[in-house]
Amino acid sequence: MDTPVLVVGEALIDIVIPLEGESAEHVGGSPANVAIGLARLGHPTTLATRFGADERGERIRVLLAAEDVALVPGSGDAPHTSTALARLDANKVATYEFDLDWQVDPGLVAPDGGHLHTGSIAATLAPGGDAVAAIVANSHDHATVSYDPNARPSLMGDPADAAAVIERLIALSDVVKASE
Repeated sequence: MDTPVLVVGEALIDIVIPLEGESAEHVGGSPANVAIGLARLGHPTTLATRFGADERGERIRVLLAAEDVALVPGSGDAPHTSTALARLDANKVATYEFDLDWQVDPGLVAPDGGHLHTGSIAATLAPGGDAVAAIVANSHDHATVSYDPNARPSLMGDPADAAAVIERLIALSDVVKASE
């Protein structure tokens, strides 16, 4: 049997605006993408996330269902679906503006002998960031933990505070995926 996985983090809509041409919307969010990848590898995967009962949220729900990613109850109860506006420059490098509402149940835990993955905005953005830290702390003794900081300085607040959160999560993790 493949390892059951709980992924905790954002599922949102990326709105990509190129320098020239028309904008496009895509289901995104680093944790949602990880959940889809793990499900494609055959792992029973559940995503704890937050999106609205609107058209964008329905697109997220439909894609996750098609990819065999289960949702933690209440994941679709947000007032609206979060977005990440990505403006591309001449070199196709994105600058982001987020409209993000993030909360999660701090009582969630990874399945015994399973795996927990978290990261990105969800791990540092209040009020959900504290809940994510509690989930990691309550899971690391009975499950493996992976963490992807995917730092977004414009959202993370004071750099010293963000560094303390990131370092605490790194200390509780078995695998850390660090990016530039």
